[in-house]
Amino acid sequence: MTGTPPVPAALPRTLRETVQDLPLPTRLRAELAATTDAHVLLGAAVDLRESDPDSARALLDALRAHAPDPAHRQYATHALADLLHGQGRPDEAARLIDGLLDSGRLDRGLALILAEDFTATGALDRALHCYNIACRSILAGPAETVAGLDRIGLVPLLGRAAVRERLGLTPDGHDLAAREADRHRPDAASEPRRLSGDVGADLPSDMFDRPFPEADEPRPLPETVRENHAFFPSPALAEARERGLLPADTDPAAHHHGIERTLRAQARGFPDVHLGTIAVTPDEITAFAAEHGLDPADPGTLRAWISAVPDPGSPRVTAWPPERNHPCWCGSTRKYKKCCGSPSLR
Repeated sequence: MTGTPPVPAALPRTLRETVQDLPLPTRLRAELAATTDAHVLLGAAVDLRESDPDSARALLDALRAHAPDPAHRQYATHALADLLHGQGRPDEAARLIDGLLDSGRLDRGLALILAEDFTATGALDRALHCYNIACRSILAGPAETVAGLDRIGLVPLLGRAAVRERLGLTPDGHDLAAREADRHRPDAASEPRRLSGDVGADLPSDMFDRPFPEADEPRPLPETVRENHAFFPSPALAEARERGLLPADTDPAAHHHGIERTLRAQARGFPDVHLGTIAVTPDEITAFAAEHGLDPADPGTLRAWISAVPDPGSPRVTAWPPERNHPCWCGSTRKYKKCCGSPSLR
């Protein structure tokens, strides 16, 4: 039997029909006939950028419009921006990247790629924004968990630490923990070079040949190293829950108790770091999330806010822990020893 292998029916009909009409190479059509993964289309478009840019663009446009996975659509947009930039059309490429940043749901793997792109061009504020997205699940937890990461897991944290330093920001607990873990990591030449769970997040082939920040010698730290934690004060908890910034089915006290446990863990693991808390309103977090394309309900958004907005020495910061008989940092008006500072909170 002869003829052109069809695009597999498991792909969305609109995507199949669009791709079927494109003048694609026979080899690619054969691959498409054997797969149901739109990632094959993305890889094919990247391969075609030099030899057949028109077909590459048509394929990328099809993916951007019809790919079933939002991550595929985002990677296709990034690939198209690269294609346009290579054709001497930087303004069009920049508009595509701006659209990705404004999407509100940037894929973590792509956020890492964009962070490295922005770092290379000196757009450090944008780089930090993307590193915070790439690291958001790690930043939402205590810094001591960084010690358990492998080399791949440290890549975005080390990039974030380097950018924060270039911006003149005081290292936070995650910066310090990442650099400490990097100094003690075993050789990882045989580790797979893919960020687990992220579509298209293959790391560049030279990723592990690049010098990581201060991999051999620890960087001298400022005399005072601070890390602050943002929280919704007790009077704002009900509003935060109503607006979906906190889970509706959880005890409001769990928000403060979780932060208290994190602070205690950090105090044990990093006794030289000065810890503090800073109250934030639901309006501030909602506005910040909208401006930076983040999910206001994501716990990592609180940490992203405190990394980007308040000065570490701001008068809004309350040093932690308070004196036992002083008001609790959470805003409950109770004494610390009878509230979040209770010995029963473990």
